[in-house]
Amino acid sequence: MRTLFLRIFLSFWAAMVLVVLATGGMAWFRFNQMQPTDGRVLLREAGDSALKGGYVGLRAWLLDAEQKYPRMRIYILDPDGVDILKRTLPQWVSGYAERLERAGYIGKSQRRDAEPDPLLLTPQFTDAKGTVYTFMALPISNFGLLREPDVRLLVLASVAMLVISGLVCWWLARFLSKPMERLRTSARSLAAGNLEARVGEDFSRRKDELGVLARDFDKMADHVRNLLASKESLLRGMSHELRSPLARMRVALGLARREGEDLPRQLDRIELEAERLDTLIGQMLQLSQLRAVEPVLPRSPVDLTSLLSEVVEDARIEATAADKQVEWAPSGVVRIESDHDLMRSAIENVLRNAVRFTQRGTAVKVTSVREIDRVHIVIDDHGPGVPAGEAERIFEPFYRVAEARDRDSGGTGLGLAITARVVTLYNGAVRAQNRQEGGLSVRITLPAMNEQLTA
Repeated sequence: MRTLFLRIFLSFWAAMVLVVLATGGMAWFRFNQMQPTDGRVLLREAGDSALKGGYVGLRAWLLDAEQKYPRMRIYILDPDGVDILKRTLPQWVSGYAERLERAGYIGKSQRRDAEPDPLLLTPQFTDAKGTVYTFMALPISNFGLLREPDVRLLVLASVAMLVISGLVCWWLARFLSKPMERLRTSARSLAAGNLEARVGEDFSRRKDELGVLARDFDKMADHVRNLLASKESLLRGMSHELRSPLARMRVALGLARREGEDLPRQLDRIELEAERLDTLIGQMLQLSQLRAVEPVLPRSPVDLTSLLSEVVEDARIEATAADKQVEWAPSGVVRIESDHDLMRSAIENVLRNAVRFTQRGTAVKVTSVREIDRVHIVIDDHGPGVPAGEAERIFEPFYRVAEARDRDSGGTGLGLAITARVVTLYNGAVRAQNRQEGGLSVRITLPAMNEQLTA
């Protein structure tokens, strides 16, 4: 992850350096485009200003010339050798002014009526009153700019900006790469078998994309842990459930080999156990597919009222044979979005379970109620119910309450687990509770489609 950190840091900082260099280069190029002005032109302008405005006009011209001619350094000394703008003279100006004073060209000893010497390197001119001024102008070289206070301040500001940008880029690179490093460590730990590996709340509380990634990783880790735990639980349950019919088949086979035994009866027993084994394996495969990470289920409009009628008619055949009934009064047509066969199997598992446990001479009541955008399917029986606190556990694979341990009455223990999974995958919910008058009530809630037709 250090590589990622360095890449992010150097990329951002290089971008900042390029911006600063590009800005400085553009300023440097623009400054080079400004050609130094001919000193004779400046001298003529200064002389005209002195003749027209005297000392005051000359000061005004010099102030304006500093802005107008940035490539030139212009100094104008009064008869006493003092800069008319009262600036501190550079060493080369003050040294040359001293030599002029010793030569008698400036200073109090100078004759005010003397004409300026045209051969001087520093020309002189007079105003209307005859006051002599010494003119000095020198072009500024590119590297000479570095000695200027404003340029030095600009260079220092650029260096400070680079340092600050470096610190900011370092913090930003660390801010971006640290969660990735934690994510990599957690992923490796999870791959090594540590199902408790998580990125942690420090990063999952973040509001940016990295926080979303951290939360998604932790959610994925939770799902993997739960999936593996459920797979192990399912495997243990499968091994236990498969032993029972196989053991009964072996017993029946052993009895069939004895002389004098009722061979057809034992063969029928073996056939029954084989059918149970086939049903159990089929339900195991179905539940395993439904509990995949992202199962793709078919979706199409399904007439729920018609589907319930089919399930009820099939359940009535089984109920009538056991001196039981199934009550169902269809109302309006309600459509849901699901798969017809899967939803039929899910509802049928609950209804057959109710028919199996309801007492003889009683009826299982099936009702469906439309409530805005939801539809509720309620199946009530008159059976023994479930012990307190175990209503939610009946939807777990291979779970049976104490009264249903016998395989002849308890089924495979997978039907309600399949129901709960199918209903959940279609954005529904299922729950069970004991009825006050006795028996169990199972409510299946599913999203209803907007259209509603009257039967």
